Amino acid sequence: MAALEDRLQLLEDRAAILALKAYYARCADEKYTDDHRRKPQAEIDAITRRQVDATFTPEAVWDGGAQFGTRDGREAIYDHLRAGGWNFALHYFVSPVITLSGDTAHGSWMLWQPCTLTRDNRAMLMSAITEDEYVRTPAGWRMRRMQFTLKFITPFDRPWSAGRNAVFTE
Repeated sequence: MAALEDRLQLLEDRAAILALKAYYARCADEKYTDDHRRKPQAEIDAITRRQVDATFTPEAVWDGGAQFGTRDGREAIYDHLRAGGWNFALHYFVSPVITLSGDTAHGSWMLWQPCTLTRDNRAMLMSAITEDEYVRTPAGWRMRRMQFTLKFITPFDRPWSAGRNAVFTE
């Protein structure tokens, strides 16, 4: 019977991590209206507060690499995510590979993100890999680290091979 209980726990833990990542993405995308505008800042702040508190540990690290920088701690992550550089985004985290080990886990995800830059309202396509470290807390699973590796970000009207992972500056 213990083996069955262990297997059930693994399934429940995996489902909880999938739900956690989906919640992170949903909150990220709720910051925009259906006609691709940023919502009022007070609304974005409330969404971001829920997002960060429900998905990260207090000492978490959000590592966006050379393109987006690193943020240490929940408050620094909150400050970064509430500011954003987007008028619109849809985060598609796909192909999860989740490895569980007791009260810790690792998740690898592919990100596909159509988005619109705030600074010039330019439609972009972005692709990345995230490597997440999770920990079970009294409140449930939380991310201890999210590491983002950009594969490409390019204007919608250009092939992704044009920039070769350069920091987008146009």
